[in-house]
Order: sequence, then C-alpha cells, then structure tokens
Amino acid sequence: MVLEADVIVIGGGSTGTGIARDLGLRGLSCLVLEKSDLASGATGACQGLLHSGCRYVVSDPPSAKECYQENRILREIAASCVEETEGLFVSLPEDGLEYQERFISACGAVGIPVERLSPEEALALEPSLSGELIGAVRVPDGSINPFTLAAENARAAQIHGGTIITHARVDSLLAEGGRVRGVRGTHVRTGEVFEAFSGFVINAAGAWAGQVVRSLGLSIPLVYSKGSILVTSRRLTETVVNRCRPPSDGDIIVPNETTGLIGTTSIQVEDLDRLTVEPDEVRLLLEETARMIPSVGLARLIRAYAGVRPLFMQAGVKNDRQVSRGFVVIDHEEEQGVRGLLSIVGGKMATYRLMAEKAVDAACEKLGVTASCATHLEPLPGSRKHGFVSLAERLRKTSPEERKDPGKDLILCECELVTRREIEKAVIEDGASDLNDIRMLTRMGTGPCQGAFCAYRSLGTLLEAGGAGEGFPDEMLKDFLERRWKGVRPVVEGDQLREEQVAEEIYIGIFGLEKKGPARLSGR
Repeated sequence: MVLEADVIVIGGGSTGTGIARDLGLRGLSCLVLEKSDLASGATGACQGLLHSGCRYVVSDPPSAKECYQENRILREIAASCVEETEGLFVSLPEDGLEYQERFISACGAVGIPVERLSPEEALALEPSLSGELIGAVRVPDGSINPFTLAAENARAAQIHGGTIITHARVDSLLAEGGRVRGVRGTHVRTGEVFEAFSGFVINAAGAWAGQVVRSLGLSIPLVYSKGSILVTSRRLTETVVNRCRPPSDGDIIVPNETTGLIGTTSIQVEDLDRLTVEPDEVRLLLEETARMIPSVGLARLIRAYAGVRPLFMQAGVKNDRQVSRGFVVIDHEEEQGVRGLLSIVGGKMATYRLMAEKAVDAACEKLGVTASCATHLEPLPGSRKHGFVSLAERLRKTSPEERKDPGKDLILCECELVTRREIEKAVIEDGASDLNDIRMLTRMGTGPCQGAFCAYRSLGTLLEAGGAGEGFPDEMLKDFLERRWKGVRPVVEGDQLREEQVAEEIYIGIFGLEKKGPARLSGR
C-alpha cells in the first residue's frame, strides 16, 4: 500500500491531531499515523487539567504565561471539552504563607488573574477542604477531557480532507539525498507493511519522538518523567485543588466528569512501554492529597494509570522537576542537515494548539505556503453545537420524563449515563470502530464497574450499527476488558475487588471468554 499527502504527521495525541487540524485549515493535505489509539500516549494519561499556568508560575514563568493564554483560547474553541471548575491553591500550616506571597506576585508578573481568599472564603467555595488550611488563592484552572479533545481535532482534520490512520506504526523514515521523503510502517493489527510519501514529515510522537528519528541516526535529548494518577469513583471536589508550595508529589486533585483524579508523581524512567503504578506511589498520593481533602482517605479507587512526560533536556539541569514544561520545535535541517523533517517535543496538553501552530508555521515556511494559522479562531466541530454537558444535564436528559424514544434513550452505561443513542452516534457519525473508540468518545466503561455491565451491551450496539469492520467481537471484548483490568489492578481491593469478581463471573462464567494473563481473582 502506498499513501501520499502534503505532510505526514507521526503521532495521534493532542499535538498530532492539532497539527492535522491546523494543516487542513491552511489548505494542506495531511496523513496522521498513530501506532495505537488516538490519545493513547501522554494525552490520554494526563490529569485532565486545563492549566491556568499557576503550577509553574514561580519556577517557569514563560511556560506559565503560555498556559494561561492557551487556557483562554481553549475555553472558546473547545468549549464542549472544557468544564469551568476554577481552581484553588491552598496553604496548610506546614507550608506557611511565604510561598503564597511569591506565588501571587509571580502570577501578577505574567498577567494571570488570581484572588487571595481567607480560609473561611475558601471553605465556602470548596467545603471538602481541610479545616486546617491557613490560606488559599483562587485561580482560573479548569478540567478538560483529553480524549474528546483529540477526537475533535481529528474530526476537524478529516472535515478538511485529512486522513487519520490508527494502529499504524512508523518503523523508519525514508530519506534520499539528505531529504526525508516519507515513512515506512506496519499496520499493527494486520501486519501489512505500507509506505507513505510527502513533501514534509512532522514528528509529533511525544515520548517516542527519539525512536522515530533514530532510523536516520539522529537523536533528541529527552528525559522521561513518569507521572502516576489515581481515579476515584466519584468527584471529591468541585474545583481543582492544588497545594500552594513548590511543585511536589501528591499536590493536586482534579474533578473530571463523574470522577476525581489524584496526582501526581514525577519519577525518571527509561522504559516507555512498561509503565506501572507502584504501591508506594499509591500510598504517597493518598497521604499527601488527604492533607488537603480529608475525604480522600475514604475514597474508593477504581483505577490508576501512569504516563510519561517527554521533557526536552537543557544543559545544566539536574532533575526532571527542574526541566522546563515548555516545548521545542526541532528543525532537523538546521540541527543535523536533514531536510524535510521537524520534531516537536515537550510542552503540555494545555498548550497543544500553540505547539501545533508553531510546528505548522515552520513546515509551511519550508514548503513555501503563506496561509496563516486559524486554529485560535475556529471552534472544534462539537463545540459549534454546544458547550460542556454537565453530569446534571446528562442526568436530566436521561430521566424517564425526558426520553423521546425508550429504545434509543435506553441507558447502556449506568455509571456514566451513556445511552444507546450516544453509542450509535459514536459509531455511525463519528466513526468509532471498536469499544475503545466508543469509550474515548462517550466515557462508556470509565465508571466504577469499569465496563462490567456496559461493555457487552455496547459491543452489541456496535455490531448492530455495522461499525466493527473485520474485527472479531470476542477479541475486541477481551482487549477492552484487559485494558480496563490493567488500570484497576494497582488499586484493586474492597468494593473494587468485589466489582472485578462480578465482571469476571459475567465474562468468564457466563460468556465463556478465555482470560489472558494472571490467575482468576477468586484464586488470589
């Protein structure tokens, strides 16, 4: 198979899909190649925080300013993905108030609007806070759905003629006469080898960016920082709550749709493909965040996950917390004399749009294209129709009184209130071809049951809608359940253990699915 496009983009995270959307709006054809699902790397493993920039305002003011500016843009163009939660930076007795003074001063210096609150005012805004707090600062943080964001960018790119191919791994870059002409890769699911050719290649493979350029003998100085995050069965706060101290482990809780996300750690790693959440990390995150939100100690954990931040290593930096969270566009012609290729590394999800803009600006200059960026002006497709749909609104729409069609409005995922109508839309209109696509587009299977009751129902709807292609249904179901189990395993105990035993009996005891990996739960 031979594919062609003006620009090939390697990587289907927020940056890669954002680049594809930007290219489409400038009239260039693009081909996105992603080795797994969309948002399967750092995008999908982030904490869902729409940064105000405040977390880095003392240590990295330029990155903080970028985050705040992009925060304002994303609230406009990606409104359907953003929940306006606001945020707090709280000080506890052991923190003192000296850092709070530096924090407020630094926010003022880069133009981030913040408000100092008394303990009483903070508790009125967020009653779940510890009564021991001695001060707080209100900041313009928010919560963002990274999966919907990547999917919406991909859909926008397709509307403008772009092609998105998932499960297509790039094995090598094809170069001739010192110029990159394309890539050679493999369709992961079929083993089919393909080649794709273009006038330019943008490497947005995140943590794997160094591996991509290695086939040409090039390297990128990256340091890999693992961050682990715990997911609770319900929201523990209604605002983003941060600890007002220098960045450290266990200093943030983000409300994310129906759940709460507790984070995070920062541990330097080498192996990108074998990330695990260790018991010590779980204990540390719970102990530290419970100092801010005491109810953390009683929370039910439903899963845990880890992602890798690919940070560009500047000279003289001693540890990964000192590395800038800013991004770098690497022109491999300037750096190594290889034309037709650039890489973009570092950055944060909140700045993905700006990262895409700078990468496409650089590519367009090489290609002689003069069209300007419009991604800061054009809303994403879903955000043209509506803003963020809160849980309360979803609950109201699924109430018996509001159901227009009992069959279509039947709830298939009770944890997340996902209806048959929404899953059919994901398949028929948005192109979902497996259960993981449906999860990404609707949140099906992300609540306390982790797919126990909704996975087989959703599979049935997928098959009825004709969206499964040539995939084998039982293999698709096993793949989905194994992925959910991988996240549950680091925190399985108590009610979540009982939930998993129910799931095991449904899928092995009733459906007869064979299980891969370790022994059955009941044998533990």
